[in-house]
Amino acid sequence: MNEEALTRLQQIQRNALDVQAAMTAMQLQPRPSEERGTDPSGCVAVVVDSGGLPSFIEVTVGWQRHLAAEDLARSVLLAFQEAVAEATRAWSESFDFDAWRSRAEAARAEARDGGAPPLHLEQVQSGGSTDPSALTEEVLRALKTARDQAAAPLITSTGRGGDRAVSITLALGGLQACTIDSRWAARQGASALNAALAEALEEARFAMEEQAAQRRTEAQSVDDLTREALATLAGFQDLNQLPRER
Repeated sequence: MNEEALTRLQQIQRNALDVQAAMTAMQLQPRPSEERGTDPSGCVAVVVDSGGLPSFIEVTVGWQRHLAAEDLARSVLLAFQEAVAEATRAWSESFDFDAWRSRAEAARAEARDGGAPPLHLEQVQSGGSTDPSALTEEVLRALKTARDQAAAPLITSTGRGGDRAVSITLALGGLQACTIDSRWAARQGASALNAALAEALEEARFAMEEQAAQRRTEAQSVDDLTREALATLAGFQDLNQLPRER
């Protein structure tokens, strides 16, 4: 393998390790358990959990004096956005940058010191092909598979309540949409609205949890593929140092 190709592969490996270390450190930073937000009228409140999903939606008694029925759904979205902003603010204010740097350095060291075992290199040294082109193709194939799985369609789930007059659509990490039949809502008090919103939210969250469990399994496969690719890249250095056949 020529020196330029080896240098480029080593740089790819270093960049991948740095990204992986940074993501690990960020994921270890605790997030607020819950945050609350309200819409500008103060009539709609939304609580988000640590994953950024709404866990509670409430419309206050007497909302009709401050909101038109057709504005209720938009107010739910505005309250959600405020709750997410509050959660982000709380998380950033509590962020320990010194601890983050320490965790990032530890993650990098672990990855470089054997976090990804050189599976392909062992195969090469035990008699497999030492053709750099073949190894490069293997790395690219693994990374393409990981990329394709990571680019899978966004998980969404929709729940309905109030005889389908209310719908809540969730995506991983947040509230994607809310609809409320304005003619139905105009005839309802806060109690009926809250019951319908709770029903829709519970149904959407249940479906989301089922899909998220499946995606976690798929993510583990992506993780394994990426590790395998990084291990092959790590092996290029040793492979380049193998004695050449005469």
